[in-house]
Amino acid sequence: MDTKKILDGVKVAELSTFVAAPSCARTLAEWGADVIKIESLKGDAGRVFGQNYKTPTEEEENPLFETNNANKKSICINIKTPKGKEALYKILEKSDVFVTNVRSASLKKEGLDYETLKQKFPGLICGHILGYGENGKDRDKAGFDYTAYFARGGVMGPLMEKGSSPINPAVGFGDNQAGLFLTAGICAALYKKAKTGMGERITVSLYHTGVYDSDLMVAATKYLSDKDKWPMTRTAPSSPLINSYKCKDGIWLEICIQEYNRYLVPFCKAIGREDLIANEKFDNVTHASAHAQEMTAIIQDEIAKKDFNDWNTRFRAADLAFEKIQSWDDILNDPQAWENDILREIHYENGHTGVLVNSPIKFQDMGLPELKPAPRLGADTDAVMKDLGYSEEEITQLKLEKSIGGMQRLKV
Repeated sequence: MDTKKILDGVKVAELSTFVAAPSCARTLAEWGADVIKIESLKGDAGRVFGQNYKTPTEEEENPLFETNNANKKSICINIKTPKGKEALYKILEKSDVFVTNVRSASLKKEGLDYETLKQKFPGLICGHILGYGENGKDRDKAGFDYTAYFARGGVMGPLMEKGSSPINPAVGFGDNQAGLFLTAGICAALYKKAKTGMGERITVSLYHTGVYDSDLMVAATKYLSDKDKWPMTRTAPSSPLINSYKCKDGIWLEICIQEYNRYLVPFCKAIGREDLIANEKFDNVTHASAHAQEMTAIIQDEIAKKDFNDWNTRFRAADLAFEKIQSWDDILNDPQAWENDILREIHYENGHTGVLVNSPIKFQDMGLPELKPAPRLGADTDAVMKDLGYSEEEITQLKLEKSIGGMQRLKV
């Protein structure tokens, strides 16, 4: 079997923080790219943001940073000094791809905007994560997935239970979506470069990603009456067979029967209510939608009579689409996640064991990518600088001038 990695030989320079852009660069690294993570002398703020979620942020154990920065090298450069900028340009000169989430105005100020870089390095591919896009008054507004993706992108509000409070967003959810979209764009640009030798600029915004992830419902909204628009309540869904129900043991399950007319009979048989099949209120999807609240209450009464395991057996036998609504604790103990390499263990230097989620994109011949721990801050500064042609004396002097930084501990 050919185990050569898909992106062997591709060189990536990453100047980014937090999650979205780093997650893109991590995927490229897993696929074989040589990724140099360029950090300020203080380091990526993503090294310490885990403290907001009560997880370790030590160099020896930092799971939230590890998740998006495995398999990379780290170099510390002060790009605001002339010599620091010179070192950065040397890295970019040797790179195929530049990944960043620095705001557009700041990139232009530092001479790192695409038009400037294109003149210097015409073959460079620039992948840029934005908050709100390139145009409009909010093009340089600060944006995280909580705000640009979940809130403004139309994910948070419509998905809450009608009349209740907004959902609590999962950190990194929108970031990871945007990161994978950027990865796809970069791979397409690498194909272009292989054919023409020319670079490209790819942009992905968190706001656009949120809207895109809801594209079916955005399109549908134009046709919905006010009473049918989201948010909705689960007690009166569009279809009673696309809804969540609570079992006797307190476990919630989600049913998704898109072909109502086809599966009404096996569903009613599974819940022991064959009398519903011929009921003119529920005998087809149009009638059921008009009487959704009544049918939902009937189904909930039946589901509440048995534990989830009972329904698991019945619904599987009927070949219905359903699932237990799992917690993250459930996922950590889900054999399906482990047997499909969705999860993997990571062993930290302090003896602790953590769990990381693998990329959902798999290659048959390449197999499961090797996992190398995320680099400590500035761990590869000396090696990268020597590769760029700097002598040990020059490296020492640049450190004294604070144009670059070596391996150091990030203060929290």
